[in-house]
Amino acid sequence: MTEFAINDRAANYGDGLFSTMKVQRQQVALYERHIARLLHDAYRLGLTLDEQSLRREILEQAKQLAEGTLKVLISAGEGGRGYARTHLNRPGLHCSFSPLPDYYSGWQSNGITLGISNIALARQPLLGGLKHTNRLEQVLIKQAIPDDVDDVLVCDEQGCLVEASAANVFWQTGNRWYTPQINQCGVAGVMRSFVIDQLSGDNMAFEVGRYNLQSLQHGKCVFICNALMQIVPVHTLRLADNTLRFSVAPVTQMWHKWQAAYQGEYGSL
Repeated sequence: MTEFAINDRAANYGDGLFSTMKVQRQQVALYERHIARLLHDAYRLGLTLDEQSLRREILEQAKQLAEGTLKVLISAGEGGRGYARTHLNRPGLHCSFSPLPDYYSGWQSNGITLGISNIALARQPLLGGLKHTNRLEQVLIKQAIPDDVDDVLVCDEQGCLVEASAANVFWQTGNRWYTPQINQCGVAGVMRSFVIDQLSGDNMAFEVGRYNLQSLQHGKCVFICNALMQIVPVHTLRLADNTLRFSVAPVTQMWHKWQAAYQGEYGSL
């Protein structure tokens, strides 16, 4: 793991961004989507990256890791008095490794139970969708997850559904799929991008918008997704005054159908 300097801006102010990647057989899953998000988020935060150096470093780190989780964190650099950056600040790249969570395979096969977080996400359109390094809201959300659920859905301050604690959410009502907009808060995940492309490619009715929790009342399938867990079906959602049940099989069948497309998005040296 790369160590941070005491005056690094990511450590002091959350001034940076990151992406967490699944590595298998020295290859990075959803590689081009991770690169695109890092470049996009860096641009939004006013950071200039050398794309070729970034690509080379990620693939070299994946080759070294071989199997597991690669976290790539880009800091706004070292130094600068207070919050303001200076012309001397240069982005720094930091990598760390960890095993893939072993419980994800069981989640994928059997589905999970979701609750509802009592912590709302603040709306900030300048940061909406970005995977920046200031993630205190998610820390608080994770700490408050009840023991009787696997994860929670999270809403914004206006009661609109945004995401799970560390994943995006999709659901199907009738023949149409839905997922929340991620332009005011939350993280626009690379797996979310993959799913949207697959739904579009399969010509499935699909909608991105602003929805409250009542939108799930008549859903028949729900899943959450991120780059590590991939697609995880939800079989139970516990609301304050009701418990909803969903079918797991259609989600697992759909994920099986998309496997060839997913395998085609690995990148390696």
